[in-house]
Amino acid sequence: MPSPLGSKREASGEQATGGSPNFHHGFLYLIGCGPGGPQTATLQALETIQRMDAILAPARQARLFEQYIGGTPVPFDPWEGFWDYQGKHFATLGPEVSRLFRQNRAKLLEERLEEIRAMLDKGLDVGLLEFGNPCLFGPGQSYAEQLKPQEVIVIPGMGADAAAMAALKASILPSHDARFLLQAAPFVLTGQGLKPDMSLGEPSPEAQELLSLLAKQEHSAIFYMALADAPRLFELLRRHLPGDLPCAAVYWAGDPERQRVLRGTLDTLPAKLAEDPERFMGLLLIGRFLEGQPFTAAHNRSPAMAEAAHEKS
Repeated sequence: MPSPLGSKREASGEQATGGSPNFHHGFLYLIGCGPGGPQTATLQALETIQRMDAILAPARQARLFEQYIGGTPVPFDPWEGFWDYQGKHFATLGPEVSRLFRQNRAKLLEERLEEIRAMLDKGLDVGLLEFGNPCLFGPGQSYAEQLKPQEVIVIPGMGADAAAMAALKASILPSHDARFLLQAAPFVLTGQGLKPDMSLGEPSPEAQELLSLLAKQEHSAIFYMALADAPRLFELLRRHLPGDLPCAAVYWAGDPERQRVLRGTLDTLPAKLAEDPERFMGLLLIGRFLEGQPFTAAHNRSPAMAEAAHEKS
């Protein structure tokens, strides 16, 4: 049975993090839990979960961390109704029902914020569990940004990007002649914004110019939410990048049971992706870092190493 709501901090005599002894207001903690279960979470995240007076998490995530949540109450799933309406995913809704979905989502957010504020006013600490990095495509910001900055504490977490790079066993930076690492979602990079079905349209002239400028510099890239309209994305990328450019899709990065990798090039990977039913839980990584010895190549090109080689000779 979940224990009744009460401040663990007050019961233990612990001070509020960064606060004064007389500050009895609670905090909302955005807890980065990593891309998997407890095995990809930090000790800081696990210890924070154990100290919370209430936990906000979907049922699946609550089960993954039940050893650390224990009897702490889980008042609600913070994402219920955020991506669906009356049992249907928001991408499948018609115009009128989409309007109702948006109204209902706004209503749910406000109701839950009232509940969170009430707990904070009682001096309770509330932990919202986030998969991955809370500050990189972290939906918990929907709640955190409606509170005062001093009411929010972020516990860093390993993102799916780190797990994906580990799965590929390659140095993404430094890497050969790469000048930078680009991290984006296709709808962000093109400036089109998120559509319900995550489809991509024809980029604006400004977006085309940006893609052209990026392509002129050797770089590596990580794309989030890129598989929903992969054929269109690859068609856009091949306008500016060579077809033999290596790329890989890492599905369920960090999940020990479901993680898998597909490798190819801009020319060959789309056909492989088309055979896989997963259209959301995957990262797309692109760049020459996927071939050869990227770290060693970049290291040997550095002025320091060039001077050392010259002195040796």
